[in-house]
Amino acid sequence: MIMLPAFFAEVHGFKISVIGILIFLSKIVDIITDPLMGWLNDKNFFPRKVYLLIGGILSGLALTQLFLKQDVDQEIFLLVWLSILYIGWTMFQIPYLSIGYDLEKNYFLRTKLSATREFFILLGLFCSLGIPMFFSISNEKLLENIVIIALLFGLMGLILFCSLIPENRRTNEKKIKFKKVFKNLRKNIYFSKIFFVLVVNNLANVFPMVLFAFFITYVLGGDDSNRQTTLFFYFLFAIIGVPFWTIISKKYGKKEVWSISLFLSAMFFLLVFFLENGNFLFFIIISCITGFCLGADLIIPPSIQADITDWHRSKFSEDISGVLFSIITFLNKFAFAVVSIFVFGIMGVLDFDTDGEINANVRLFIIISYALAPILLKLLAAYLLINFKLKENELQKIQKKIYC
Repeated sequence: MIMLPAFFAEVHGFKISVIGILIFLSKIVDIITDPLMGWLNDKNFFPRKVYLLIGGILSGLALTQLFLKQDVDQEIFLLVWLSILYIGWTMFQIPYLSIGYDLEKNYFLRTKLSATREFFILLGLFCSLGIPMFFSISNEKLLENIVIIALLFGLMGLILFCSLIPENRRTNEKKIKFKKVFKNLRKNIYFSKIFFVLVVNNLANVFPMVLFAFFITYVLGGDDSNRQTTLFFYFLFAIIGVPFWTIISKKYGKKEVWSISLFLSAMFFLLVFFLENGNFLFFIIISCITGFCLGADLIIPPSIQADITDWHRSKFSEDISGVLFSIITFLNKFAFAVVSIFVFGIMGVLDFDTDGEINANVRLFIIISYALAPILLKLLAAYLLINFKLKENELQKIQKKIYC
């Protein structure tokens, strides 16, 4: 998704404001399906692996249409296939995360499990960027290679996962009712506290994500090669960061480690304001540090959400791991939709044009949105996280009640 807006603007000639609207509309569809998929997951209508298979097939089909098809000139094409991609990924991701919750109960090992999952996701991204980077490949060709690699390894991973990983599904003590679930969630004190942290932090992550390609090209004066090199080092250091944050979270706690990573990411983002045209080495260094901090962002929230799921089950006698993990994915998608319509809408109003020189107002807007917005939002998320107090000793007491 980092490269999709620039890809359709530069390769297929779509207006940037139109891309923003289409992403927003497809995200609305995506957002609606998240809580629905979470509820279906917890209702136990079908084995969760059935949803994994259907979601994987839909996602693979949509990726081929979006990135491997030539001469796309109809805007409805992007809306339809992007919506299908999002629906497919939702059908895959929520049961996938829910199965992970059932695999591990230990406070630290949940973080380790989350770290293992994210490590291999990052490794896949790193390899898909790193291998083509050493050859003279355009951005368009790079995306084609990434999709082909994703389809091949996705198929193998899906087969292995469904064959080897047990579901360990628990039977709910109560019948899951859609309205009652969300009523109880409002009473979940830990969920209420982490909810606003996730909202703010997701917004902070999405601003630089959607503007990455535009910042490199139109602020630093870079090209496809600079984008690929920066992403290569960004994901390399994210991979390095995953075991680091995992190890220190065992000693200092999940909340504390996450807070530190949020603060460090905000501080190093300040350096973006000192960049000048062509200063790619400095930008890569900043990207390495923020990529390193990304590791904590990826592994800690799912681990905390698993702990909250146990507290909820203890309090309300209902296992809603699917719904709770769907909220993580929902908030990420909601942030992407809001930021996309905002950023690309403003850029359209400011007469952004991929075929010519951008004006000073567009350049200033890209810089502020890429750097200042994440800084303020990361600091706010770190501040809000102070009030979250669920510790390991309390979780152990909760688990004795629900598992013994």
